[in-house]
Amino acid sequence: MRYVRMAGTVHRRKADEIYPVVCDFARYPELTDAVRSVEILDLGGGRTGCAWEVTFRRGILKWTEEDRYDKENHRVDFSLLAGDLDRLVGHWRVEDVGEDCRVHFSCDFDMGIPTLADVIEPIAEHTLRDYIAVILGALVDGIVLDEDALLVQDGARS
Repeated sequence: MRYVRMAGTVHRRKADEIYPVVCDFARYPELTDAVRSVEILDLGGGRTGCAWEVTFRRGILKWTEEDRYDKENHRVDFSLLAGDLDRLVGHWRVEDVGEDCRVHFSCDFDMGIPTLADVIEPIAEHTLRDYIAVILGALVDGIVLDEDALLVQDGARS
């Protein structure tokens, strides 16, 4: 299993303002060609989710996730329901820090191809980092990503 952690600071803006922007997943395909489509899903029983299609290498990676929104704490947790991955779990979190706010992205994943894990998963880590950096830069004007925003290791758990 691999993980990606990223964070950035938005100066002189508040979490109440930035959180809904980050959670607007339907808008992500407008921000980068890498995200081919995002369909917002009603999973029933008050549950919501998204069906994603993203470019990965020379193909398309597809999955469906459940999204759990916590507006009060400016957090959305996501977890894999079905798709091309074996495991996908993570969250977006926005928090006020003085006059600024911080945006955090965390994701644990397993591509589910043990024989190719040493080759494919490091590529997936870097691809995910690049996609999130582009999305954050397009979503939140003026965000400054941490230099060490990417922390990637084998076997991590959130």
